[in-house]
Amino acid sequence: MPEKEPEKNVIRSIFELLVLLLGLGVIFGGLAVIVFLSPWSKTILDRLLDYDIRFAIELLAFLAIATIIVLLSALTVLVKNIVHSALYLLGTFAGVAALYIFMNAPFVGVAQILVYIGAVGVLILFAVMLTRRTIMEESHGEI
Repeated sequence: MPEKEPEKNVIRSIFELLVLLLGLGVIFGGLAVIVFLSPWSKTILDRLLDYDIRFAIELLAFLAIATIIVLLSALTVLVKNIVHSALYLLGTFAGVAALYIFMNAPFVGVAQILVYIGAVGVLILFAVMLTRRTIMEESHGEI
């Protein structure tokens, strides 16, 4: 009988997750309906349509890159593993370089890649890897 208990916990967790996702869908779906039915949304949509399609594509690309940068920078701070944190930091640098290239500053974008990702990122990773081994040897003896 105790063998079925973990299965019930898993099923219950999946059910709770689905209920949570359904609730979030209802909340954000309702907010989307309110925004789309509001009088000022038609004005903004008309302004966006007055521009050519390139403006909308550029706006969506910028929002996607900015979202990736914000998520990677949050992961840089929140992750416990310092090597993963350094790799997320390198991803953040790459996103910033993409923004520079996106804003027609290719020299600054390439310099960002070479200096920050190529030099500073590798320096951070080597420092972390070399320091961790020394700390582990001091605390645990010889590995």
